[in-house]
Amino acid sequence: MMKTIDTYLSRVENLLAGGCLIAATALAVFAVLLRNITGDVLFWSEEAVIYLIIFSTFFGAVVTLRHNEHVAVDIMPALLKGRAKKFFVVLGGLATLVYAGFIAYLSWALITEPFSRTTITPALKLPLWVVELSLAVGMTLFFIRAVEMTVRALRTPATELDKDILAEEAAAVGIDVDDIAIVDDGPDEKGGAR
Repeated sequence: MMKTIDTYLSRVENLLAGGCLIAATALAVFAVLLRNITGDVLFWSEEAVIYLIIFSTFFGAVVTLRHNEHVAVDIMPALLKGRAKKFFVVLGGLATLVYAGFIAYLSWALITEPFSRTTITPALKLPLWVVELSLAVGMTLFFIRAVEMTVRALRTPATELDKDILAEEAAAVGIDVDDIAIVDDGPDEKGGAR
């Protein structure tokens, strides 16, 4: 069941984040080519590109959460092993759930405000709620992904959470962990360790 949810969520996240980014890039390139070749200007293209990038950013945040590459304070889990590490991983997941749920709730509430329904964007003449939808949908997906990740952390045995973070970081930048090991060559000239 969790594997099916993960697969479905991954497809939706990739489609939304990638689709918005591709659309923004294609529109920007088209607008530049049109201006340079024919001299015509798509007056609305800059605003549309900005909004597409905003959508892509919020949808992309969900992708980073899926790969556990989002901004996180992971000092305690990095230093601990076993059950203690699992406790802090689950605690971090619960904190993410509370944060994402709260922001998602507020963003959906923002869309229902009269200001969001009556204000229109300058060039595209869209109601402001359309642009604000990026935050609401993005944070809702973020919340759903955080639920999935927290449930996965709860079900994962504590021993499987014990990964060597130094080795992972070294592999991420393409070096061997042995290349960054600290070597103590003995005392320095003053008799102290180097």
